[in-house]
Amino acid sequence: MIGKRYDFRKLESQWMGRWQKTGVFKFNRADRKKPIYGVDNPPSFTSGTLHMGHVLNHTWIDVIARYKRMRGYNVFFPIGYDCHGLPTELKVQYELGIPREDTKRFRDECIKLTKKNIARMDEQYRSIGYSADWDLCYKTMSDEYVKMVQLSLLKFHDMGLIYRSTFPVLWCPRCTTALAKSELGYVKRGARLYYIKLDTTLGKTITIATTRPEMMGACVAVFVHPNDRRYSEYVGSSAIVPIYKRKVPILTDDGVDMEFGTGVVYLCTYGDAEDVRWQRKYKLPAIVILAPDGVLNEKAGPYAGLTLEEARKKIVQKLKGMGRIVKDEELVHEVLSHTERSSCMSPIEFLPVPQWFIKIDPLRKGLLRAAKKIEWYPDFMVGRLTDWIDALDWDWIISRQRVFGTPIPFWYCEDCGEIIPPREEDLPVDPAVDKPPTKACPKCGSKKLMGSRDICDCWVDSSITPLFITGWEREERLFKRTYPMSLRPQGYEIIRTWLFYTVLRCLKLTGEIPFKDALINGMVAGPDGRKMSKSFGNVIEPDEVLSKYPADALRQWAVLATHGMDYPFSWKEVEAGQKMLTKIWNASRFAAAHLKGYKGKRPKVLKLTPLDHWILGRLDGLIEAVTEDLDEYRFNTFLKVRDFFWHEFCDHYLESVKPRLYQPEDFGRGAYEAACYVLYTVLFNSMKLLAPFVPFITEEIYHNVLNASERESIHSLDWSKPLKIADPVKARAGKVARDVIAEARRLKSVKGIPLSRRMASVTVTVPSKKVVNAVTASSREIAETLGASELKVVVGDVKEVTVQIA
Repeated sequence: MIGKRYDFRKLESQWMGRWQKTGVFKFNRADRKKPIYGVDNPPSFTSGTLHMGHVLNHTWIDVIARYKRMRGYNVFFPIGYDCHGLPTELKVQYELGIPREDTKRFRDECIKLTKKNIARMDEQYRSIGYSADWDLCYKTMSDEYVKMVQLSLLKFHDMGLIYRSTFPVLWCPRCTTALAKSELGYVKRGARLYYIKLDTTLGKTITIATTRPEMMGACVAVFVHPNDRRYSEYVGSSAIVPIYKRKVPILTDDGVDMEFGTGVVYLCTYGDAEDVRWQRKYKLPAIVILAPDGVLNEKAGPYAGLTLEEARKKIVQKLKGMGRIVKDEELVHEVLSHTERSSCMSPIEFLPVPQWFIKIDPLRKGLLRAAKKIEWYPDFMVGRLTDWIDALDWDWIISRQRVFGTPIPFWYCEDCGEIIPPREEDLPVDPAVDKPPTKACPKCGSKKLMGSRDICDCWVDSSITPLFITGWEREERLFKRTYPMSLRPQGYEIIRTWLFYTVLRCLKLTGEIPFKDALINGMVAGPDGRKMSKSFGNVIEPDEVLSKYPADALRQWAVLATHGMDYPFSWKEVEAGQKMLTKIWNASRFAAAHLKGYKGKRPKVLKLTPLDHWILGRLDGLIEAVTEDLDEYRFNTFLKVRDFFWHEFCDHYLESVKPRLYQPEDFGRGAYEAACYVLYTVLFNSMKLLAPFVPFITEEIYHNVLNASERESIHSLDWSKPLKIADPVKARAGKVARDVIAEARRLKSVKGIPLSRRMASVTVTVPSKKVVNAVTASSREIAETLGASELKVVVGDVKEVTVQIA
């Protein structure tokens, strides 16, 4: 028996503990009969707290896992944590005040913080009913994981895809590390556009327009468009850079925007991506005036030691004093900034720093083919990947100049640059402290061997998740059974990072795509529809919701989102979820009073009424529709289940079955048994259909109302199949009876008559004698449900059944 109210705080904790203890969600390695369904579950970055994006994404994943178990799959569902990353380092460095130079202490504190955060996130995942196999939990900072990352890089090196080079890389001065293009985004910022007059060797002046006068010390050329007649006479002459008095050539390139500013720009090495391309294209000299920490160096002359902002102010002041600034104006432009996996948001610079790279171009065609072999939900999301692959014009920078991460596992010769890989049996290695596997360079014989002090980009770690969890290079039998994974669920914002890099790495290492299906969710917005932001005051934390509402209510909000589309958090939907749980609970309490000890056994003689046939027929249709939807990952099919349970089962069928349950003697032999059978059957199958979405309340009802004995959990049951008991003709008659009852109850409500008050008569007007039979077949149920002393059925000039009450 269940209590009067659903005590979600007590029951959620109770059932999560029992699921863990009994191992309901464990992957069965010994089971060779069931097909395997593997989820390449996104390893959460160890921030220490979940946000609403986690709740949405991981609710979807959990619904899939629970559904697939009930469909007879041996679900392979690890949970992982992405431990390395700038946010952890920045917190240790700036909030805890531990310098990176104290390497061991710094790493120890990073590990300590990460473990603390994982423990907290474990609790939060359990609080939303996450059914991962916790025994398969992995952490990217573990020695075993680091070893596999390094092994994958060792194999890439053997394939000739890894190299070390000095090249102008994307650099974050605040974080003092190189970044990949995928870690960047454009941020709108206010700036001033300065019009600066330069002398030329023609004896005339030419005016450039720039937002970066602070880069003037690195100017190596001036460019105009080849079709710009205003400046054709200047091409081939030289301009003289103010302050620095350096002559630079005036060249042409069709990349110059004639409409921007004056149509004249200067090239400073390296002010932006265009500067990098032009410097290489025209083989111009390079002057690097910026140090890694964002301060100008000695090549900046009198401005050495200043930050870029400080130098800009002083140079502008100097140029104004020289009469070189013609005018300046405000503008808003998009600035390339450090946006991904970091709260840094600092503008990006280009610095020529030695880095480690993976070649992209040799893999491009294979990646495009692989992208189209994956089934995408929604299908248009494949375009995000193929467009990204087509647009990539740089190799992947896999090294970072940080401390807490997987060490780049190579040494190199200082004389000839030869890369020296470790022996596989020595992995994991840290070349910054470990000795190289050889005493001399195998290429030139030099003994000047240097170990890499860089660590891996965090995407290097997380892009082998399908390989690590399936036992690649460790458990061959497991790998053959589980790879490729069945599903990659993730947000669209990391298609160009996690998904792209995973396909790149796994495809090259195995020759196969890493997963068959890609399920893409959107971002969660605030209740006001805007991006969640503290500045907007619209951030909703999961703990705030779970302190007031059941996890099953929050999950109902999550499953209503659409594939690939942004979705606002809604208190209203959570409240609607709470009301649905109350409906489930109250209907189950009602059923419990009549189902004590009953386990759904079908009576030998089953005397079903038309209303029984109607609800059973509707149940069959629902089972088919929901199964089809969940096979296509359409989670908002939950609305179909909710509508059926709330309106058709509770509002209509339960009301009509009450007379048979309370007054069975008025309906003849077998009426009560049939009513109990249908009541149990519909409730039982409804709970199974609801179980993936609202796992806690359905488990409680399974055990304490439905007298569970078949399996230890509702989540271990077989998924519902159409019962095929309903007779279509009788079901249509039941639908007519249902409509009559619903209309009469509506009229009662409109007239202010209490639903419990008896009526003298109900007159039903129908369009034909055929429909008369449909109504009279359920006349007793209709009359008793409505409390009508008399039920009249007449044929009239009507197109549809009409009802009058008196």
